[in-house]
Amino acid sequence: MLDSSHTLTGIESSVLTKDEAARYCRVSLRTFERRVQPHVPHIPIGARMQFCKEDLDVWLESQRVGISGGTLARASIKSGSCTKVGVAPSRRVNEILARLRAKQSASTARLCPAGGPQARR
Repeated sequence: MLDSSHTLTGIESSVLTKDEAARYCRVSLRTFERRVQPHVPHIPIGARMQFCKEDLDVWLESQRVGISGGTLARASIKSGSCTKVGVAPSRRVNEILARLRAKQSASTARLCPAGGPQARR
């Protein structure tokens, strides 16, 4: 890892500014803000954010590809997918779904009454 934690006074710190943290991760500041910062805890000091090296190291380690030893691969799950699984839903799940469907059909306003627009005449 790049050791950029030296301050102007020559004191090494385990707490880094956002710019130092980006250099520590060897990415641009913009990439750090978009890809790293949302996933790493920070220490707010006034309007500035400070990052612990240990937290950055943990995050960087979690991003490694091809690690052996039983680590799980990150799953890509799309929210709201309609994927059918070969498992029959339980009775409780069927009851909840039936109630939701009934509630949905009761609350859905109809633009045209049954029989079409001519039925109003």
